[in-house]
Amino acid sequence: MISNKGKLILVSLLLILVSACSSKDPDLAIGEKIYTGACKVCHSQGINGAPVFGNEKNWGPRKAQGLDVLVEHASNGFGLMPAKGGKAELTEDQIRAAIKYMLSALEE
Repeated sequence: MISNKGKLILVSLLLILVSACSSKDPDLAIGEKIYTGACKVCHSQGINGAPVFGNEKNWGPRKAQGLDVLVEHASNGFGLMPAKGGKAELTEDQIRAAIKYMLSALEE
């Protein structure tokens, strides 16, 4: 039989675990998958001026424009980047998730 103090500790640990699991944005997992399959080639090396993943200097001014502007640029093409990074099958939600993932690297 578990004491009241033991039950309290167990419930507290479960609440912490649930909180930690639910606080992660599910879009980030999707975004990582999209980034790896469609964006990484250019954004890991800065090809054609693409902002390099995790580089605050590259991403800072872009992040300041807001997520909606970045999604519009990625969806329709911008500079040397083709629309949807050349992956016509990507949806706007997938593009948004990939951008959120790339921006999340600045928060680490």
